[in-house]
Amino acid sequence: MGGPGFGYHRPVAGRKGFDLHQLGLVAQALQRSELLVAGFYRIPMLPCRQYPYEVVTLADLGPDERASGALAHLVVYERQRRQGSEHLYRVCLQDDVILRRVVGEQDDWLTALLVYVLTHELVHVVRFQRAEQSYAASRRSRRREEDEVHRITLELLEQARDPRWERLHELYGNPVVPAHLVQG
Repeated sequence: MGGPGFGYHRPVAGRKGFDLHQLGLVAQALQRSELLVAGFYRIPMLPCRQYPYEVVTLADLGPDERASGALAHLVVYERQRRQGSEHLYRVCLQDDVILRRVVGEQDDWLTALLVYVLTHELVHVVRFQRAEQSYAASRRSRRREEDEVHRITLELLEQARDPRWERLHELYGNPVVPAHLVQG
């Protein structure tokens, strides 16, 4: 299980989602993010059975999977298997929020932002699945988890030595989205 859950794109009232070209960029960014995270944690190439996740875009989000202002939202579901229950991590991209961040920019900026967002969420998946952090942690622990995942994500992107990601870090640093952009 894993990989992108995007294909047919149905419009969501009042919210602008990714077009077909942008969905292709999401797929490319996901592939890059999977390589970065698998290499960092020295785990089998993602997606793999040990780390069950899927990536969905606005067109496939349920009401509880929407998060206004966030670039993405990780939802953890429990599903039953023959061998018992397991977690399924669902990376819920917030297309409209992401697209607002890249208005007037080239595709490479959208790709860089997507790589950051997807890498960040996949780091969470690995950490939660390995029980390095609990998904149901206290608010204070979650803040520390976000800071740690942000640090790891930036380290991974820095190691990749892509100038677009350097620009992303330069512009957004920590936290990744400056307050003046959140209000847009």
